[in-house]
Amino acid sequence: MEKKIALTLSTLAILALGTGLYAANHQGKTATASKNTSQTLTVYAAGPKPVSDKIVKGFEKETGIKVKTFDGTTGKILSKLKAEESNPQADVLVLASMAAGVDLQTNKKLLTYDAKNSDKLNPQFKDSKHQLFNYSASAVGITYNTKEVKTAPTDWADLTGATYKNSLTIPDPKTSGSSLDFINVYQMKHGQSYLKQLKQNGAEIGGANKEVLDAVVTGQKKAVVGGVDYMSIAAIKKGEKIGFAYPTSGTLVNPRPAMILKSTKHAEAAKKFIDYLLTDTVQKQLKSSYLIPGTADKLTNPLNNQPIKSYTVNWQDANKALAANVKKFNQVLGND
Repeated sequence: MEKKIALTLSTLAILALGTGLYAANHQGKTATASKNTSQTLTVYAAGPKPVSDKIVKGFEKETGIKVKTFDGTTGKILSKLKAEESNPQADVLVLASMAAGVDLQTNKKLLTYDAKNSDKLNPQFKDSKHQLFNYSASAVGITYNTKEVKTAPTDWADLTGATYKNSLTIPDPKTSGSSLDFINVYQMKHGQSYLKQLKQNGAEIGGANKEVLDAVVTGQKKAVVGGVDYMSIAAIKKGEKIGFAYPTSGTLVNPRPAMILKSTKHAEAAKKFIDYLLTDTVQKQLKSSYLIPGTADKLTNPLNNQPIKSYTVNWQDANKALAANVKKFNQVLGND
């Protein structure tokens, strides 16, 4: 039990470090309901915000249940959750880190529910315990500035060359759930040698996913190591001069889990929200936003429908390795 508690605190510290207690301007915003407002469901969601807002509005319209939301990175959500331990406020969490979800599951914080349409989930995304509902996923890869990079990268090793000297950025795992899982899983499979090569090539830890993407869009950096596909593809569609590559040797397709906290006071409303996430309506909305739907039978590039070579991950093992691998990552990249 002590070991489990220590692991939970380590994981929360990793994600919450530097965020502090949430300020007043981070308080959740309340959406309006069109029908019955006798109960309010509180959802903490790690975005993307436009998609989350659309889902909430659709859920309220269909069920009449009022929803209060807090939007933030996975790190900010877990920091807020920890601050509220003595007086839990959230009913449902939607995170961008599978490892964080597994940690909550391991420490018995989640409610079990046999959700509608969960049988339609991609087998790679299904949780046999019926607690983590991987309604969507995103893949990490290489985002690069097409003005600065003349030959598109195809694999991780390409970023260790002279083209990218002192021009690489990596999303900060303290704030980015997808980066947290990526740097953990990559080290589980390949060790630290690649990270050391990136350090020697001048790679730096940036901010959250949007911040590192903006650095490449504006030309401050030439490439992001471990950028998320849906954000980069959306930027490409808007006409930004960037490209995105899924590494040919393989990458992490990271499930984005939704879950009901065992401490919820609105269990029935929370279950309806999970059911709604798995409806065809929401799954189509996710696809149109360049996220990978949880019900997708194949993992493919949203730009050209080509297969994504995905790592196979045992998330229980990943959860156990998380704290040590984040420490190693920070040691190599100079944060410790």
